[in-house]
Amino acid sequence: MRGAVAVLVLLFCLSGTWAQQESGEVRENDTTETTQPDNWAELRALRDMMVEPRVEFHKNTVEELKRENVSQAAELSTMGEGLNAREGKVEELKRENAKLWTRLARVEAKNQDQDAELFKLEARLSSSEQEVDELKRENTDRPKVAFSAALGRPVGPFNTFVTLVYNNVITNIGNAYSPVTGAFTAPVRGVYYIRFTGMDNRISQRVGVSMKKNGKYYIMWAGQKNLGDYQYVSNAVILELEERDVINMELDAGFRLYDDHDKHSIFSVFLLFPM
Repeated sequence: MRGAVAVLVLLFCLSGTWAQQESGEVRENDTTETTQPDNWAELRALRDMMVEPRVEFHKNTVEELKRENVSQAAELSTMGEGLNAREGKVEELKRENAKLWTRLARVEAKNQDQDAELFKLEARLSSSEQEVDELKRENTDRPKVAFSAALGRPVGPFNTFVTLVYNNVITNIGNAYSPVTGAFTAPVRGVYYIRFTGMDNRISQRVGVSMKKNGKYYIMWAGQKNLGDYQYVSNAVILELEERDVINMELDAGFRLYDDHDKHSIFSVFLLFPM
């Protein structure tokens, strides 16, 4: 700031000198020879005083800017490396996401297949439940007929035919068997399973029984006991009976059956299905 003021003062003085030269108050030769070299030297000195600090300032500024540029370049390089790493991570995540989407699509397709299969199973289950309910209703409405009874004592031999009465009733669901008459009366039209077992413990005796349906002979079971052990005869038949058909067992003349608390001789009937 002081240098600038000095320059201004010097220029002012010079301007005064130049004005005197123009007016003729000072001689041209004397002024030129004595003042002009000194003035130019002072001007150059003042110029150097003004320029050199500015040049030094600019140099320092340039150096500082260079250092800042180097630092910024290093920071930019570091940021670039970080950005490259992040971009690589982003690409990796994109690939992982693509794989996950592929797996998700497969899982969704599989779930759709499972949903379709589950829908079919539910439909089948619903149909099965309806069938079960229908069977339950049919079973509830279906008559239940089953009985078994043992003779309970030795019977025979007789000189004539004798209707067997099985007094020891084991089961009599539906009460279709009469332990008084020994007859089974079909409560409904249907298919029935009929079975008889008989035994005798005497040697050289015939053992057997006949089955009657509505008073007519239908089947006969018989055997000859020749050994000392028990002799058993048994048979079974499946018959279609009408409602109120009567089945009973009859001991033929000369035949004998043995029974006691062990229930050796048994008569059984049960309904397979109504018709």
